[in-house]
Amino acid sequence: MTLKNATILITGGAGFIGSHLSSELSKHNRVIVFDNFSSAVLKPKDLLNLGVSRVIRGDILNEKQLEKGLRGIDVVFHLAVACVRLSLSEKLPVHTVNATGTLEALIAAKKNGVKRFVYVSSSEVYGSAEKNTMDEQHPISPTTVYGMSKYMGELYTHYFNDREDLPTVIVRPFNTYGPRSHCEGVYGEVIPRFAVRAVNGKQPIIFGSGTQTRDFTFVTDTVDGIIRAGQSDRLTGEAINIAYGAEVSITDIAKIICKKAGVPFRPIMKPARPNDVSRHKADISKAKTVLTHPAYPITCHGSKTAIPTRKRS
Repeated sequence: MTLKNATILITGGAGFIGSHLSSELSKHNRVIVFDNFSSAVLKPKDLLNLGVSRVIRGDILNEKQLEKGLRGIDVVFHLAVACVRLSLSEKLPVHTVNATGTLEALIAAKKNGVKRFVYVSSSEVYGSAEKNTMDEQHPISPTTVYGMSKYMGELYTHYFNDREDLPTVIVRPFNTYGPRSHCEGVYGEVIPRFAVRAVNGKQPIIFGSGTQTRDFTFVTDTVDGIIRAGQSDRLTGEAINIAYGAEVSITDIAKIICKKAGVPFRPIMKPARPNDVSRHKADISKAKTVLTHPAYPITCHGSKTAIPTRKRS
């Protein structure tokens, strides 16, 4: 299917990835953002200025709000989520939002005759890499309640595709970075955290040895992959990785950012965090074949690394 002149609802559309997705899809579609704004990076007026048609302040755990919001919707992109670090201390709420919230969204989509449901899952469902690269058949072995709850969402999504006649696609983004990413609090990500410290003349804080790797993907590539997956009839009922396909160590990321910010690299080393995965590298053979994706590797496009221009007090 082609996402053009469609009515699209994006749960979590005010968040980091969601706001970029909302902006891009608004160019050729009527986009409605459904978000409780608990971890939003944009305000409702900002979303409207980006071209979003309507903003609903709602909770995916509120059945009535959700069902009403999905009336007349052609396609749902489900990004509403409680993050991985929150799951270390708030296990039940994270499970409820990520697993039960996904089930609620699927039920509402089915009731309203939605034509396609795109579930944005996570590479965290894999756990640590057991092979050199992680393809879509890699063993599922999440190490956190976050990863487990995201996989539960995948199971519900498969069920509705296979048993309830609701066409679905599951995308598994790896570590996404770029403008509007969270840099503080429980939602803060490693690259913006490093960047904020660097522009303030502070050294990066590295947890563990720093040899742990991630497959970092610039947000516009992630969004492009999500949209292409949402349009692909070949992916109905399937899951697909969205990544660059190259692993970079946390230490190397810190070095890139310090160099870009003009700060000497003398990291502050701290003990490893609980349940942190040691290695993440995606096999993107499927994405290359089906989606012709992606474009911006972090190691080759230093200018794509998000470095804040203003210091923080």
